Amino acid sequence: MKHNIYAFIVIFLLISCTQKIPTANDNTSEVFFTEFSGEKIELENSSEYQYVQTISWEENLDGDPLFAYRFTTTNNEIPEGFCTDENGWIYHYLPGADESIPLCASYEKSIWTDKKSLEITFESVNGELAHIISEVELKYLLDNEASDVISTGFFNFRIIGTRLTTMNGSVAGRTIGRGITFTINEKLTDIFVEGLYADHFMYRLNIISEADSSLVQAGEWMNTLDCEDIRKVEMNSELGNALEPNEDGELTELEAYIVTRSGFEDIDNPAKMNFKVQDGFYPNTLIYNGILQSNHQCTNNSFALGEYHFVTYLDEALSAEPQHTYVNDMIHYATAPWIDKNGNYVMIGSDDLEFFLNCGYSGEYVVNNPANNYYGLVIDELTGVNYYSSINYIDYRLDNEPWDCEEFPAGEYTITDDDGTEWLRIPYESEAARHPVLRGLSYGEHTFTARVVDSQIEPDATPSNYTFNVVAPVPKEEKEGILILCDTPFNQLMAPEELLDSLYSIDGFFAGYNGVIDKLSRRELRETVWNSALHFSKDVFSATDLQNYKLIVYYSDIPHEANCNFASEYDVMNLYLQQGGNIILSGGKNIAIKVQIDCINYGFPILENYFGIPLDINSIQYPTFEDYQATFFDLAFFDNAISNNVYADDINLLLPSFNFLVNNVEALGPVSYFNNIDPSCEVLYGFGCRVPEVGTLFEEWDDVDDEDVFPSLNQFNMYNNKPIALRKITENNSCYIFGFPLSYMEVEDVNNMMLQILNELGM
Repeated sequence: MKHNIYAFIVIFLLISCTQKIPTANDNTSEVFFTEFSGEKIELENSSEYQYVQTISWEENLDGDPLFAYRFTTTNNEIPEGFCTDENGWIYHYLPGADESIPLCASYEKSIWTDKKSLEITFESVNGELAHIISEVELKYLLDNEASDVISTGFFNFRIIGTRLTTMNGSVAGRTIGRGITFTINEKLTDIFVEGLYADHFMYRLNIISEADSSLVQAGEWMNTLDCEDIRKVEMNSELGNALEPNEDGELTELEAYIVTRSGFEDIDNPAKMNFKVQDGFYPNTLIYNGILQSNHQCTNNSFALGEYHFVTYLDEALSAEPQHTYVNDMIHYATAPWIDKNGNYVMIGSDDLEFFLNCGYSGEYVVNNPANNYYGLVIDELTGVNYYSSINYIDYRLDNEPWDCEEFPAGEYTITDDDGTEWLRIPYESEAARHPVLRGLSYGEHTFTARVVDSQIEPDATPSNYTFNVVAPVPKEEKEGILILCDTPFNQLMAPEELLDSLYSIDGFFAGYNGVIDKLSRRELRETVWNSALHFSKDVFSATDLQNYKLIVYYSDIPHEANCNFASEYDVMNLYLQQGGNIILSGGKNIAIKVQIDCINYGFPILENYFGIPLDINSIQYPTFEDYQATFFDLAFFDNAISNNVYADDINLLLPSFNFLVNNVEALGPVSYFNNIDPSCEVLYGFGCRVPEVGTLFEEWDDVDDEDVFPSLNQFNMYNNKPIALRKITENNSCYIFGFPLSYMEVEDVNNMMLQILNELGM
């Protein structure tokens, strides 16, 4: 039998969505209850729900008994649709009765039935139930004799109770600090019944023995009506009710009970929770900047955005889109500071520069990463343990003064330490507390200091500092000198470090140049100052280190390996070029198999925009035959760069070479050449394909296409004079790309070309 009952008020009861409750009877009795359960059923596309209660029983009787039952609800009202006798026993139609006649008006009814279960569906109105069944009574009839009444109560005879915890979970048996927020609730489930809803709670703090839990000192009962929220009890020094540290051998006990809206006081069944209170805990502040702080590593979630500090690429590792703006229909995203050659965190300044920081505390997120799940644990900085506190405030200083925050004016929100140090104190739940934004930053060094304040009103004793530099931009007309960027892994055979250093210097390729030449090694910066957390394991160089120079020479001269990271430096190179810089890129086959592939995969348009090479896999190639690719052993056809009359002379392969593999074949295999180039760029040099000695015909030298180091006539025609070096000149930039490693070429030839390039750059 089902009855639909409509209800309207709210309370939680301590059951799960479906819960069987043990009864006082067992199956050795003549009649025993087997189920008294409740199930909440959500209604599709609605905030309403049904709550279905099921009661069933079994019997160990000889014969065919009949049963009568009655029930009590939480508001002592019988649900609509039921008809009872004067003692509350539920009527049923007799077999064969005319059920068109209302039950209460029918003469064909009885309290006795052969059914052994009862299911009632209550339906919520505005998410609330008027009542539910709290107790069922049952009797049986056998041989015209009625039995005694047996009963069972929902929730094992308990309908309401009190539950204790804290904002960070139960502290039962734990050690906590002096400040905490206790939460006191009705024993909860996901259904709502008005009469048992709390009007308030009574609570007290006792001192008990740690050995046997005996009472040492009883506290005074207090009323949560005096609290801002009747279900939250805050205790801290700011409110004057901080917990007192326990003596050795003693614990503190929180005791509380509910007073319902119907006036019921559950004083005989208080909830209790004991714990030890200890002094000396304090939180650990984190500025989420990817830097190790107080032995706690954290992820970067701090980004700056300005005219000269941005990226155009949104890395796939980002969990959320950072701040951004549009400039000439081009999106500019905020990005982390760069790390310069001296290990400083830097950004190029501008009037519109904004630094979006994210601050918090150790334990706030899983592995201190704001993109992960929120934990909300407050971890003691010294011991690394959770002391069940929460964070109430955060204090800020910028350059040794209280931070000036528009939302929280410094005068109104300034606090002063005992030593006279002033801080801006902001409630932690505010957006400005967790995400401060620094604006109006002048050129020079700045230090932003943060410390969180826990529910003890205890600030972090070791605040976190973030020191960074805002560097003035260098306009195009003020750039000067050459910066050599080495991106060649250590390999004494392929690229002897000392030799390449001497080649890319005033004594080598730049002999005759009288200006400044500086050098940075990508490998050395990675090993010394780089922080992979800031730019997703990509950019290593800093835009601030690049912007001073009129020309950057970027070389990755191990030509056969996929080791050139030029595309990974896209962000800083793009900023440098937008400021009017110029670039020479030297590589080999690695430009095709690494740089172009990375540009395509990430959508980096640097080769397309600045070098005139389309973002297409076929735009950069290298010699191949069937499944063979050009190496030092196969398809080694290149022996010189043929001038296209832009610069006067060819550039010849250096022989004998420092690389004995080149000497073995007297040619170089792993080089790149260019196809389908943009009309805006010029071909500087063509692929110089090796030919037979004078007097020897191709057919005598190599008469078939194959992978050896001797090109056939067909292979010669295929590769000879293919574009192998390009130049693209615009109003703002001059960019040069060489598909062969300059360090493998004759020094004098390269030097002559370099002097011509420097001359056209006005250097």
